[in-house]
Amino acid sequence: LTDKVSNIILSGPPGVGKTTLVEIISTYTRAVMIKLNAVLIGIKDLKNQIVLAQERWKKSKRKTIIFIDEVHRFTSSQQDALLPSIENGTITFIGATTENPSLSVNKALISRSRVFILQPLNETDLKKVLNRVIAFYKGLEKPLEIKIEKDAIDHLINYSSGDARNLINAL
Repeated sequence: LTDKVSNIILSGPPGVGKTTLVEIISTYTRAVMIKLNAVLIGIKDLKNQIVLAQERWKKSKRKTIIFIDEVHRFTSSQQDALLPSIENGTITFIGATTENPSLSVNKALISRSRVFILQPLNETDLKKVLNRVIAFYKGLEKPLEIKIEKDAIDHLINYSSGDARNLINAL
């Protein structure tokens, strides 16, 4: 494992696994993952995290990945504030958006990132999610007995519209 994560933008509708992919990356990297929500932070907060990333690198040689959920909600100046640190390697950037990144993320940030478009989950994927959730609850110390008929499964999958989060919440 070389532990090299590039700058990434994950785009897709809600519930397709954008944040889950970031959690998986976080598990398999030596880098420190800082998770931020674009709605809740400003440029000052961002610059503070960048300073901490510089200090972390100097002290421990650990890289910092800054994950920004709902990156489409960042203003242009907030997005621009990331660029120097991405350019000089102080941080690795991962953004998640439900919007089309070419319309909602500035071109400078896109040009420095790999963009992955995630699609809604299909029926087979949603059935796997449903079965895993049911197996999880059956495997608890105090297991829940979940009995669900095929018509109910079909209804839940149809209701979820390709969104695993909606499916799990509806179950």
